[in-house]
Amino acid sequence: MTEKPIPNYVDDQMQIFFWELDEFFPSLTMFIVMFMWDQLLVGIVMTVVFVKFFSRFKNANMSGVLFHMAWWIGLMGMNKKFDSGAMREAVK
Repeated sequence: MTEKPIPNYVDDQMQIFFWELDEFFPSLTMFIVMFMWDQLLVGIVMTVVFVKFFSRFKNANMSGVLFHMAWWIGLMGMNKKFDSGAMREAVK
């Protein structure tokens, strides 16, 4: 049997520039909304502050905490068996 190298970061989120995916899209949304309102400087400041605080939040918690929070309040499904996080008890 031959040994195969295993990448170190298989389960990590995709990166766009130097941001992870869950940092990039909220930042982009804030920046675009403030750009449309003709508040470019405020949009840049909000984006930098959001990324700073959100990256601290992510580093203090386990990986995948954002997806878990979205599932817990019922915004997304996890899989076919657990499709809604808003349903707290599975009793038939």
